[in-house]
Amino acid sequence: MKRLIVAIALLLSVAVLCALFLLSLDRNIDFLLSRIDEMQEAYERDDAGDCLTLSEKFVQEFDERTRFFPFFMRHSDIAKIEESVIVLPVMLRSGEEAHWTSELAKCRNQLEKLADMETLTLENIL
Repeated sequence: MKRLIVAIALLLSVAVLCALFLLSLDRNIDFLLSRIDEMQEAYERDDAGDCLTLSEKFVQEFDERTRFFPFFMRHSDIAKIEESVIVLPVMLRSGEEAHWTSELAKCRNQLEKLADMETLTLENIL
């Protein structure tokens, strides 16, 4: 009977940790998507200085917000997004605004796809 109680306790603790991770993932991805919205708004206002500052800040925030993601998901998923994030400030500094907007859209799409893949649905479980 003791083994059964220990097994149930372990199973419940794993379920709680998974739920906490999913909540953290959703919260962090929502935060990053809101930062992308801020960068897009700054670009639409033609505020290049603010846009560059936000892009540089976004790179740091992306690293901070996603540092624990590889513990629970594939590293390649995060690495693909990081490749888009890192080049954002570089593109603005070099004057490639058209490429910057496409990379920003790519980054947004990848974050949204990541959120969809990690959402607890029957499709994702099976």
